[in-house]
Amino acid sequence: MQAFSVRGILYILLATAFIGCSNYQKIVKEGTPVEKLEAAKKYYQDKDYMRALPLLEELMGLYYGKKEREEIYYLYAYAHYGDQQFLLAGYLFNNFAQTYTNSPKREEASFMSALCKYERAMPYELDQTPTQEAINELQSFINQYPNSSYVSDCNQKIDVLRERLLYKVYESAILYHSLGYYKSAMVSCQNALEDYPDMINREELTFLVAESAYLYAKNSVTKKQLERYQETLEKVNAFNKEYKNSEMYKKRIEKILKASEAEIALLSNNK
Repeated sequence: MQAFSVRGILYILLATAFIGCSNYQKIVKEGTPVEKLEAAKKYYQDKDYMRALPLLEELMGLYYGKKEREEIYYLYAYAHYGDQQFLLAGYLFNNFAQTYTNSPKREEASFMSALCKYERAMPYELDQTPTQEAINELQSFINQYPNSSYVSDCNQKIDVLRERLLYKVYESAILYHSLGYYKSAMVSCQNALEDYPDMINREELTFLVAESAYLYAKNSVTKKQLERYQETLEKVNAFNKEYKNSEMYKKRIEKILKASEAEIALLSNNK
């Protein structure tokens, strides 16, 4: 009895799917533009983007130059977004905003264009070009619509993306340091500190600048060491100026300071 019930349910589901498919094909082949638009809206509302998108694409041509096309374009862009086709959706939202400049939906479309860029941002370990592009477009939206209700959401998303970029830079600096590429580590840390002055790991990276400078000097050829140890002192002084009461790095920075001063004295006497 139970097996028969399951079989019966499967039969009903298959029959329903077949009827639904038949109705869809009939609309596609024989439906009027009005019927296709109604069907497209229904499929869109049901999140059946596989059926909605072909109809909307056809309707874009059928209603070209007519007032209904604005709504169709709007749904067409959103259907791509719902289908997670963020690259194409972003293009469509942006084009909508550029085409329908007087539309009440223009602001929303501009936001959605930026949101699509946000959705395409990569995890921190991958290329961060899309992440920076997303930040730029979100900021551009804020500049264009400073009083928009979407501004708060944009700012939150920018913070998330900035953290991702920051972690990418931070991981790169740590990697350079651990591999012994001290000059690259120093430059990477300095760039991070300049680009993200409010970063959480600022004290650690400021210390790594000084430590990397010291290790870079220590591993340099003799004729370059004096200049590079002097540069190390500059980095140490910069750290002490900003973090004179550092609990985590006080002993290590003092050790770097004393070692650098000793090396400078020795190298100066040997000139």
